[in-house]
Amino acid sequence: MSSTAHHPPAAGTGGCDPGAIDELACVAAGIQRRAEVTQQHVPQLREFQEKFNTARTEYTKARLAARTDLDEAAATLAKVREQIRCRVTHEQRHCLQQAVDKVFEEIRRCTGGRGCCVDDCGCDFDDAVGREDTVATLAARIARYTADTTKAAACFTDLDGELTALPERAAKIRTDAAQLLADVCDAVLGKDVVRLYARLLVLLRRSAEAWRGFATVSEFVDCLCKALLCVFRGWQAIAVLEGARAELLCKEETRRKACERKQKETVEEVMAEYTRLCPPCAAHSDEAEEEDPDEDRTADAA
Repeated sequence: MSSTAHHPPAAGTGGCDPGAIDELACVAAGIQRRAEVTQQHVPQLREFQEKFNTARTEYTKARLAARTDLDEAAATLAKVREQIRCRVTHEQRHCLQQAVDKVFEEIRRCTGGRGCCVDDCGCDFDDAVGREDTVATLAARIARYTADTTKAAACFTDLDGELTALPERAAKIRTDAAQLLADVCDAVLGKDVVRLYARLLVLLRRSAEAWRGFATVSEFVDCLCKALLCVFRGWQAIAVLEGARAELLCKEETRRKACERKQKETVEEVMAEYTRLCPPCAAHSDEAEEEDPDEDRTADAA
């Protein structure tokens, strides 16, 4: 796309077009904007890169600590089940299990579920700019990509938080399991067996879902890597599109100013166009010295 703003050609310049300078300036504005957007997000990418480099080691430690607490909780909950199972009817157990399934399904829907929180479909960023693209179409793509990239960044941050959240979650399950066993043995609290059994089922479900859907360390690290790449590709594409948008904005402004100038300096613009279309012919001095052919014929006749 080239600028449509052209200044009147200067005399004797052979059709010099200073409008090319406007074109170059807009290209430079696009390059500058792309660099600014890139620089703006480099700190976040550096931070994520550093965290990813140590994630496998730190998450392995977190899983080992969590495994110890969850194993202890499992043994405690097994004792609880032995003590109260026979005190709850089959119908009560069945209804409580249905209630637990329903509530945890609702929790999964409102918290975003388990497993990897980023997918390939949400990281499909196209930074190609076609002739049909406008400031508006680029702005729409930038807004959409920014939302997707921000979501991927939030996913990475959430996963990074698992390095401390997982051991804390497992420790709480162990503590709650120990408290449940103590309440079952309590003379007063032990009478509400339905509630005690509900607490048992909740703790069993929380124990099963403590890993948030990551069966292995590799699954977790792969998801973290996918989120990091998504953030990188997103900001990279956004920087390209922001640069293209800045260039188009500059060219639109150049065309606007050129239009205003043509309205204010219409006569000058007309004369400039006239000069371009009908350039004056240079006079040749030797033409004046040439003899008139008619005069030669008259002299010969005499």
